[in-house]
Amino acid sequence: MTRIFRTSLFAILAAVPVAASPLAAQTPAAQPAAATCSVDFSQPKEYVTLYNIGRARAIQLPAGDERAKSIRDIMKSLANPKNISANPQGTSLFAGQMMILWMLQPGSPATATRGQLNWGEPKDAVIDLAKTADSLFTAVETAQPVCVSETKIWRQYKPWQDRINAAFKALQNNQLDSAEMLAKSSMVLDRMSPYAYRVLAAVAQGRGSQGDMLQHLEKALAMTVGDTGYAEDRRAVQFQIGQVGLEYAEIQPEPKRTETLRNAANAMIALATESPAADVTPYALSGLGMAAASLKDSSLFAKCFDIVNSATDKYNDLATLQAAMCANRNGKTVDAVRLFEVTVAKNPNARDALYNGAALLYELRKGDEMLTLVSKLVAIDPSNPDNVSLYAYAYNVIADKHKPVAPVAPAPVAAPVAPAGKPGAKGAVKPAPAPVAAPAPAPVPNPWIDSVSKYMKQSDDMPQKVTITDFVRYTDRAMLKGDVENRSKVARSYEVEFEFLDLAGAVIDKQVAKVGPVEPGKPASFTLNSAKAKIVAWRYAPIK
Repeated sequence: MTRIFRTSLFAILAAVPVAASPLAAQTPAAQPAAATCSVDFSQPKEYVTLYNIGRARAIQLPAGDERAKSIRDIMKSLANPKNISANPQGTSLFAGQMMILWMLQPGSPATATRGQLNWGEPKDAVIDLAKTADSLFTAVETAQPVCVSETKIWRQYKPWQDRINAAFKALQNNQLDSAEMLAKSSMVLDRMSPYAYRVLAAVAQGRGSQGDMLQHLEKALAMTVGDTGYAEDRRAVQFQIGQVGLEYAEIQPEPKRTETLRNAANAMIALATESPAADVTPYALSGLGMAAASLKDSSLFAKCFDIVNSATDKYNDLATLQAAMCANRNGKTVDAVRLFEVTVAKNPNARDALYNGAALLYELRKGDEMLTLVSKLVAIDPSNPDNVSLYAYAYNVIADKHKPVAPVAPAPVAAPVAPAGKPGAKGAVKPAPAPVAAPAPAPVPNPWIDSVSKYMKQSDDMPQKVTITDFVRYTDRAMLKGDVENRSKVARSYEVEFEFLDLAGAVIDKQVAKVGPVEPGKPASFTLNSAKAKIVAWRYAPIK
């Protein structure tokens, strides 16, 4: 029996955008956010009032002349050599914050003189505000690494947000050079965010440089380690590394090809392990299966299965379906059937799990169990002769198990043997007639064979064939594509009445696919799009 497994989920998933969404403006707290940062603002004494009151006022004031005056008054004290000597780290952190606030002044250029800031001598010395703020924060971070949590608030304040958001906007407008420039300028203020690297990855993608794209994505991924605030970005980057790596590897010579595939597989393993409930996890498992096939590595198929099998309750039906596929491709038929059954338990109308589970049960010679799945399958997908033929395969297994034993015919009775002597001599016994063979017993009929013939004929005689080629479900919508093949001898048009279902089998939407006229022996395609949420399955009424 030939099994027909559906197209990989990974191949039909719409690409996850490389760049994240623009960021909303944030206001830093008036006090340090991290208690572990022990920079002291009680020395010199004038810093106590200046930091706790003057700084808070400068933050709260709107951009303009009044804020500028407040910043200049603070910067005057921060330029005092005695104050710098008394508290170098506190002075650097304080001054860096004021640099960031000055960058928010209306029409503020990227540079300013010391005189404009009231920040010591020489007054005509020009400073780059972003680079100077970075240097001041770096001095604090070097002396006290725990203060990164405090400097991060200021590094990612509005000037940084404005630059990275402008990079996103340029990217959306396909202005690749501008996006690249803005992303790099944002990195002057903050090099530890994944966003700039994601923009650079998208720029590389736009320029057709997958190698550079992967390098930027790897850097972006490194920036997400251990930071739950970047969880969504981490998942998106992991998936991109997997997706792009699979494509890029196939045009690379060895050993680069294998290295790229391994990196792609590792990213998808991490994604599926760290985020079992994420929407992209089933697609990552599908991609992992593709990497395993390309590398001819059975351990990756096993990993794909083990990740899900160890916690099936945490994964949705699409993920258990992909894990079952991995088990099957690794020759683990029993494991595959079990996870197909888990998939059906999660989503009773999961067509591919029903079909593939039934097909594998045939290999295991479990005809009765096949019938249960085939009955559900045909109720969902009734006008596909491949499904109906599974009934015949199931009954064939059952017929083999219930093959009747034919009765044995009795042996003929042997005739007596005549004594030696001439035939016809006196006293000689006449030869007995040859024994007559017993009549052959009538063949015992096998009632199951009739069912095999019945369903094979139904499959062969079906005048049309509906094949669903793609079913992609999103949180808020679903898309279904398919073909109707005309197996009759005259042109026909078709109306296929579909229902879109939720996990409980409730009807979420109804649509009719109108196909044709279709010439004999030819297929014609259709596409249905539903804007309804929570669709996870489909079914249609038999074509009349």
